[in-house]
Amino acid sequence: MTELLHMKDSYLKEFEAKVVNVTDRGIVLDRTAFYPRKGGVDCDTGVLIAGGREIKIKEVLWDGEVLHIPEKPEPISAGTPVKGRIDWERRYHLMKLHTAAHLLEAVIFKRTGALIGSGRVEIGGSYLGFTLENMDRELISEAVNEANSLIQRGAPVRIYFLPREEALKDPEMVKLASRLPPAVRELRIVEIEGIDRQACGGPHVANIKEIGNIEIIRIKNKGKGNRRLYYEIQ
Repeated sequence: MTELLHMKDSYLKEFEAKVVNVTDRGIVLDRTAFYPRKGGVDCDTGVLIAGGREIKIKEVLWDGEVLHIPEKPEPISAGTPVKGRIDWERRYHLMKLHTAAHLLEAVIFKRTGALIGSGRVEIGGSYLGFTLENMDRELISEAVNEANSLIQRGAPVRIYFLPREEALKDPEMVKLASRLPPAVRELRIVEIEGIDRQACGGPHVANIKEIGNIEIIRIKNKGKGNRRLYYEIQ
């Protein structure tokens, strides 16, 4: 199993690793800071450097293991030491969008009890689908304004791990309507201090002040119990 370095340090931009397998599906490393497309959050891109040669990584997928997909076929073999470098500008933007999603989820949950029925964190196309019965544009606008007020004040974002049984004792820990967190013994918890706690495996900023300003792009009715908020940050 590849060691996922982002789980403890979302700000890690470069790392050293070793190739453990190469197939037509991608390159597998023993450790990586690249985040694979997973849980509705888009993947990192970047490069792997092997022997002074740069291999551009266009996509990173999760298929029981982390697959680094090169832009074009590259001659590289198991055992090769590599240096990885993620596209930091892209990663940091995704981190801000992701933490903004948690903040919006918390604010709307506390106002309405609505859970997340669907969602996507990607540059230029992020959205949250709430299990609201009625499309209340004013409520959503007020929630975004509240989230932006919280951002201006700031709050630390803490990452830690808890036994699954202990974590799920908190009824607010799970805000996804479709499923509980993965059936693992220990859950990674992302806590926005004083605002939200939930199980999550993705990268986040260290303080919500880093998010900037959340902007509503559009609000759509996607069917019963699915009111979708598209947003961006500036």
